[in-house]
Amino acid sequence: MMCSRRRHGVLQNLKLILLVLVVAQTAISQASSPVYFEEVVKKRFSSGEPKADWSFERFCPVSTSIVAARVLEDYGAMFVANESILLPHSCIQAGEGDVIRYQKSLKTKCIDIAGVRINFQAAAADAIQSAIDEAAAKDLSLTVLDGAIGGGRSYGETVMLWNSRFFPAMEFWIRRGRLSETDREAIGRLDLQKKVEKVLEWEAQGIYFSTDRTRSIFTSTAPPGTSQHLALIAMDVTEFWNPELRTILNRNGWFQTVVDDPAHFTYLGYTASELPGRGLRAIYKGSQQYWIPNLSPKAAIQPTN
Repeated sequence: MMCSRRRHGVLQNLKLILLVLVVAQTAISQASSPVYFEEVVKKRFSSGEPKADWSFERFCPVSTSIVAARVLEDYGAMFVANESILLPHSCIQAGEGDVIRYQKSLKTKCIDIAGVRINFQAAAADAIQSAIDEAAAKDLSLTVLDGAIGGGRSYGETVMLWNSRFFPAMEFWIRRGRLSETDREAIGRLDLQKKVEKVLEWEAQGIYFSTDRTRSIFTSTAPPGTSQHLALIAMDVTEFWNPELRTILNRNGWFQTVVDDPAHFTYLGYTASELPGRGLRAIYKGSQQYWIPNLSPKAAIQPTN
């Protein structure tokens, strides 16, 4: 009888241990489950107004536009920024009028960075000022690459930067016989969206439009209407190469988010440990760490031109 009770007790303990292991494994599995970028963006925008009108495709038509798909992949990290940031309601702003209306709706603050006046959204300004002060306490400097253009931008400035890459690259490839005068005339007749699509088509053939002609133009500048600088939460940092300064910027919510553009930092307003839960993932190129959208592994839909 005693042995029977003991055997029963052992079995009960084994069941309890197994239950604990199952619960623990479930918790670990749930904790390690990836958070996808699209889920976070949907939650962020569909919780606002007007809720009924929002859809991911309307926000960024990735299944029908190769430009939208590329913009989301390369510059999308900003769309999961802290709630203190007011974001554009589409991944591509249609033109100057849209950008002006959006920027007028922002709560902004202008700060001085080593003699350069930069206008940011207020939360981003406070965070960069905190980073500047922290860096100064360690005798480190933090400056803006290329002056004021390295901070907030107007739509016109993004057009200027795009053209400063596009036209010299066009002439470069014509001189080398990869493109022709006819190609230049034909692309000149296209609207902006189709121009960007054509550039992406050429780049798929190795005809690159970055300043050094070895990388995509997207690593050099964003197409007009898509730049994070338009949201007044991006800054190009001269001292990006300094790991101690990068740590200070990260600690204050600023992160590198555009692969192969290491000087570019975006205010996300979170700690690094929180970013995976915001639908971002870290990748490394050399010593630089970039936080980019963790897009869900769904069946690829070939965008139509």
